[in-house]
Formats: sequence, C-alpha cells, structure tokens
Amino acid sequence: MENLEAVKSAILGLDDENSTSSKIAAVNNKVRLSILEILRNFYNCGHSENNVFKKNPLYSREINSILLNNYGINITPQMLGQHIKQLIEADLIEEVSIKKEVPNKIGRRKVKGYVLKNDAFDNIFLDINFLSDELLSFFGLYKINQKFNDGEHCVLTIFNGMDKGKTFKIHKNETILVGRKGDFKECDLASFTILLDNSYRSVSNVSKPHLKLFFNHDSWCIVDNNSSNGTFLNDKLVKKGIVTKLEKNSFLKLSKGDGGAVIYCSY
Repeated sequence: MENLEAVKSAILGLDDENSTSSKIAAVNNKVRLSILEILRNFYNCGHSENNVFKKNPLYSREINSILLNNYGINITPQMLGQHIKQLIEADLIEEVSIKKEVPNKIGRRKVKGYVLKNDAFDNIFLDINFLSDELLSFFGLYKINQKFNDGEHCVLTIFNGMDKGKTFKIHKNETILVGRKGDFKECDLASFTILLDNSYRSVSNVSKPHLKLFFNHDSWCIVDNNSSNGTFLNDKLVKKGIVTKLEKNSFLKLSKGDGGAVIYCSY
C-alpha cells in the first residue's frame, strides 16, 4: 500500500506546473469528478450565442440532489461543501451569487452557485471521461510494473508515448544503456540496450545513449551521458556525468515536454 501511495504522488506530479498537479489531484476522487461532470453538463446545455455557451450556475442543494439521483452518491451538505472548496482551490470551478427558491423561505433569495471555469482543463485534458481513463491507465501501468518486482531486479515501465506500457527487468549484474533508436536497428545493438522509439525526439539516440543504469554498492544508480536535453529524477535535474542514486518508486524523465520519455522505476 505504501508503494501505491508513493506512485500516486509521483503520478500527480508528472506535470511541470503545480496548478496542473493540483487539478489532477482534485479530480482523483469519485465525488469531485461527478460534481465536475454535473457542472459540465449544465454548462453545455446553456443557450448558445456565437458558439459561446452561457453558464448555468447550480445551487449546492441542486448539486446534492443530482449526486443522489443520478450518481447514487449520498453525502451531507457539509461534506459537499468540503469537496466544492477543494475544486475551487484547484481553480476548476468558481463561486457566483445567484437567486434561487430556498426551502422554507418565501420568494427567491441570494445564494452561492457554482459553475465550471472556462479554462478548467487547460494544460491537462479536455474531457473529464478521458481524464478518468488516463488516470486509470497510469495505475494500470503501475500494476504491470509491480508484477515484475521481485527484489532482484530494477523494473522500468514507460509511461508515455509510442512505447507506453513496455516494461524491462534489469538484473543487478547488468548495466544498461537507454536511448532513442536513431539510425540503428535493434539487431545491431547488444541486448542490454533499451531502445526507445524515434518519436521520443528530444531523447538522445543510442549512438550517444541518453542514460546508463547499473547496480553499485547496494544501490541502483544512473548516469546522464551528457544528454542534450537533460535527465530529471522526480522532477529534479540530474547532473551530467555524475553517478546519481536512483530512488525507489521514482519517475525518470529523459528530457521534458513533447518528445521526452517518462519512465517509472521500482526495485
């Protein structure tokens, strides 16, 4: 269980922007994900003017009612308030003042309403269902990785791009090189070299391998072989040409952003 919590934290920190990480953390919950879907649906059902949808704020009692009737989620108003607060802090929804009929009151009263922000999913994913699938995919890759973890090997699983899901077991008496295929064919190289697809274009190719991984003095270690775009261990830049201890349950980034490779490492 500790390992799973560790990889959750690492997954949620994959993005370079703290705001994006907080958004992903906020939606990694069934209730909050459902609230966002509800607000998205009400946002989209507004009347369109010049292809821009009007926002339809929902009162907290309305949200609670939809959660119960459409999602089978029965929570107290106080608990709903806590979930809404986290979504506001993650900059996913905003609070507005609206007029509504309030139980046991005569006439319309000013109450707090909630709407999905226009830029709620900028820099993450455009569709909530896709986001949910992507998170499930990350945890599925974690399970694949753990299936091969036996205490004798370092297990590497690629988390993005064309090679997503590929997993490698490295024994303690092996030294491996990791790099992009470049102009080489797999049959030209030794079996201890991990070849990444050429679509990882910001990763150094195998003629000058991006990274070396090996076991030394009771620790798994890495060396960045003076790569052109750098290596990052849990988002910290690794010094080039220096032996660096590889932490358990950690993410390696061979370069950052588009064209880089994200590799989960456990041992």
